[in-house]
Amino acid sequence: MNLNHKINLREIKIFATVCKTTSMSEAGRQLYMTQPAVSQTIIDLEDKLQVKLFERMNKKLILTHAGEILLKYSKRIILIMDEAENTLEDIANLKIGKIRVGASMTIGTYLLPSIIKEFNTKYPEINLNLIIDNTSVIEEKILNNDIDIGLVEGLIGAKDILFDSFFHDKLFLVCSKENSLARKRIIEREEMADQYFISREEGSGTREIIDKIMNAYNITYNIRHTLNNIEAIKKSIRNNLGISILPEIAIQEELVAGDLLKLDIRDIEFKRSFNIIYHKDKNLTNLLQKFIEHIKNHSSIK
Repeated sequence: MNLNHKINLREIKIFATVCKTTSMSEAGRQLYMTQPAVSQTIIDLEDKLQVKLFERMNKKLILTHAGEILLKYSKRIILIMDEAENTLEDIANLKIGKIRVGASMTIGTYLLPSIIKEFNTKYPEINLNLIIDNTSVIEEKILNNDIDIGLVEGLIGAKDILFDSFFHDKLFLVCSKENSLARKRIIEREEMADQYFISREEGSGTREIIDKIMNAYNITYNIRHTLNNIEAIKKSIRNNLGISILPEIAIQEELVAGDLLKLDIRDIEFKRSFNIIYHKDKNLTNLLQKFIEHIKNHSSIK
């Protein structure tokens, strides 16, 4: 075979149709081609392969041994192509597909599970691959195309990442019932210096927001413990090991139960936006757009 003239899928389909109909003219009718065009395709195919595919005896087409081998492979090729077309059609219609999602710790723990549950109810065959880590890791994975989209609460510095806000969260200073601040509802900034503060780890979006606001108001705070898990921080506060500033969505149950007490620092609010992030060059497929729309319309967020 001349490697510069490889056979193509069109020729394979025409050849297989001729084999099925045993007639150039009938194959042409089924393929909406003229009989001479079909005949020329078979001649060209035989020339490329340098073998005879049909013997013509008593005006009948009979497959040669080479023709039988090509037909066996042709059926497999056509079957695979049909499967590929059907699969891609299912993807286009959101029947199947895959999304790689990364979320920062707070969102991954307190918002994402219900978001995923509702989306899986609508699109049960969509495979959602999840990664939960701190904001800096999620940002890096977006830049490396390890994930399709990220959900983060931190500040994004990379210029190649686009973001779209989907939720506004508040953070509150919280302490235990045994803490010396427990009888207060509003504290002065100076009182923070007398308390042990429990902080999130470097790279955490929550820590980044807190550090930024504390520094902006020149608030002195003594970091005694650094933990990478909000649940661990809450347990430490309940045991009066220190105070911390935590997201509202993470402490609702504890506030209702009275296990944690919410405090305000006079004239200071801790607020932030949760963002959907993706690379500026990312192709937002119909599936990705549907998932982003679902996040924005999710019942718990609204």
